[in-house]
Amino acid sequence: MCKRIFALFALAISLFGTQCWAQITTCGGIEQPPCSITNTFSPGTTTGTYDFSRSGDGILIVQFNAVLTTFTLTATVNHTIDQVDLNEFPAGTVCVTYSTRLCDQYDFTGNAGGPNGVPVRNTDYKGLITLELTYFNNQPIHNPAFGHAPGDITTFTEDILTAYSSSPTSDPTMDGSTPGLSSVAALDVPLSETDTYCPVSPAQNQSFSAAKVKVIEVTFQLFMFSGVSCTGTGTPLRDKTARFSLSMTDTNGNFMSFPPLLDKEEANKFHWDNKDGLNEFDLSTVGLAPGKYTITLFSSKFSPQSVDITINP
Repeated sequence: MCKRIFALFALAISLFGTQCWAQITTCGGIEQPPCSITNTFSPGTTTGTYDFSRSGDGILIVQFNAVLTTFTLTATVNHTIDQVDLNEFPAGTVCVTYSTRLCDQYDFTGNAGGPNGVPVRNTDYKGLITLELTYFNNQPIHNPAFGHAPGDITTFTEDILTAYSSSPTSDPTMDGSTPGLSSVAALDVPLSETDTYCPVSPAQNQSFSAAKVKVIEVTFQLFMFSGVSCTGTGTPLRDKTARFSLSMTDTNGNFMSFPPLLDKEEANKFHWDNKDGLNEFDLSTVGLAPGKYTITLFSSKFSPQSVDITINP
């Protein structure tokens, strides 16, 4: 985990610009909430890291696209989790249990003019806010979601998830994007059905030349019912809910970053090849640096699946 933390700190500098290092921290030990960290943001400091890993409560990175004023923003770990709106999430949606055997909710407060003192869009900052959450996981994930309770409500009504890395499975990372800050939590959504996922391409640990390959076809087949052999018979199914995510990893397969995809499928969704019965995603290598990557697929029909690839110079 130490290597992971250092990698995240280094990444915050390289990818997010000026980093907010001066923190005011109030933390108890494991199972001793509340644990709060305060960062100061300004036009020259657009990113802050909230490292709760010492108490087993994960690492949260907050990045503003542009900051207009100076304000403080405090994230507090809360083990009392807000309700989930069952009009937006299916019944059975639960919070993710961390390795502490507790769920974590992150409540934002500050000294600005929004609800609970959070900054106000177009007054204190412009654009969207990106949240990156890494945590130690203690339960199998069915279908990940990044729950957000907008404004001053106390119910999770939004899934702001934009990217997810299941490598390693015990230490996942998720990205979310939101126009405003309130309370957020990692959620686990039940599968709508248990179908059989069968990977087709790329192969595990396959290498590609950035100079020769401009598009990597990511394909899989889906068969009705759980436990069906991928080499057996059956009619492949279309999966309209499957989503794609790409993360860059170090040589040990640990998460480093979610690289921006310059040329990507709409909403990172798969399209359907009816002739071959394939769910397909065309991964453009344009703008991707040479290195190791993990492709993660997640859906309402199967648990997160991943494949590792290498892009060579």
